[in-house]
Amino acid sequence: MRRLPERLQRRLPSLPPADWERPTPAAKGLRRDMLLALAFLLLALLMHELVLSLTEKEDAVQRPIAFLILSALILPLMFRRRWPIPMMLIGSVAFIASSGSETYTVGTQLCAQLAYFLGIYTAVTWAKNRRALWISMTVVLLAMAVWIIVSLFTSDLFAATGMRMVDDPAGLLPADIAYSLYSFLMNLMYFGGAIFLGLISWSNAYSNEIVKEQAQRIADQAQQLADRAVNEERLRIARELHDVIAHHIASVGVQASAARLVHDRDPGKSMELMRGIETSARSAVQETRSLLGVLRENDISESGAESAGGIRRPEPSMAQVQDLVTANKLHGLTVALSRDEHEAGFIENLPAGLSLALYRISGEALSNVRRHSTAHTATLSVRSGSDEEGAWVEVEVTDDGRPRPDSSGSGFGLRGIRERANLHHGLVEIGPRIPRGWRTRARLRVVTQTGSRTMS
Repeated sequence: MRRLPERLQRRLPSLPPADWERPTPAAKGLRRDMLLALAFLLLALLMHELVLSLTEKEDAVQRPIAFLILSALILPLMFRRRWPIPMMLIGSVAFIASSGSETYTVGTQLCAQLAYFLGIYTAVTWAKNRRALWISMTVVLLAMAVWIIVSLFTSDLFAATGMRMVDDPAGLLPADIAYSLYSFLMNLMYFGGAIFLGLISWSNAYSNEIVKEQAQRIADQAQQLADRAVNEERLRIARELHDVIAHHIASVGVQASAARLVHDRDPGKSMELMRGIETSARSAVQETRSLLGVLRENDISESGAESAGGIRRPEPSMAQVQDLVTANKLHGLTVALSRDEHEAGFIENLPAGLSLALYRISGEALSNVRRHSTAHTATLSVRSGSDEEGAWVEVEVTDDGRPRPDSSGSGFGLRGIRERANLHHGLVEIGPRIPRGWRTRARLRVVTQTGSRTMS
């Protein structure tokens, strides 16, 4: 008996491992079992009263005995998922007790049969100790088999069921043999069906648990990858802003040195240089504030071509946006550049950090068109303006293509766009166009050297 689950597992590889335990239902589900069992008992008692109305008084089972049998069969269903094996054994004893000649009509009622079927089914699908389950199930099946064999050789069973041995049967088999086979097949379908359906439910529960664990694992891994991508993007932004700040600091040093040299000879020129120092210093402070907003996580090591000691190129800006258009054309995407400024030269004179962010956003949006769209042309629109909150500048990339099959990305590029926009108090709109195509638009705020948003 100890090896029965292992043999069953080898013959039915779709079944869960024998040592797997199905999680106990929540308290709400256990309470629902109790309410349903009580409602089922009331239904069984009502149906028994209907049966009594169709039975002769001398043949009817006394109500207390009938109620006791029905209660013993149905009330264990209140705890069928909490203690499935003991409840099945209690139902088995009640079912055998109801099979006597005096109480046979109670055990054959639909509610009684269904209650015992649910008891067996629940034991197979919810029992945690599978070895105890198969031992108990073997004892129950042997007891039922012995009872059926003994009953077939007694005349009381035929008298209780109203069966009479016919003298001239219409079938091919004698009546006693036909009745024995009929009883055997009925019990085989009854008990076999309950066990089979219970095994299917147990196997499905295991499959659902595996799917949930895999889905949770995939979600955790996806979140880890997303967090890593965000952190790497923030580190990249920090390195770029570092170059911008270094430019301001170098400018401050050069202007301070020049102001010291010309102070005695040309005080006016010295004052002009000091104002330049003030402007550069405030720009550096503003960029530093943005940098500190990005560096919330600093435990990611640099990697790739731009590692420590490597050669680094000057950071691009919107002044090189035409180079971006040319580079995309070399990759097969024709880009139409559109420019609309509320002030002449406004975009070329943007702060270095803001100009770099716009350039990177434009590059990522155009890369998405090349990778994930069937479009061969795109439009890059650069605009600037002002409202009650101050000056703003935006880039918009649109295309009229359709999604390329099997080209769904990780979403890290879009996260990078949103990160850069949030860094400069911006808003991002990304989504499909009607009737087809895609649009990526980012509007960023322009901040003055004093730290407030510009007002035009």
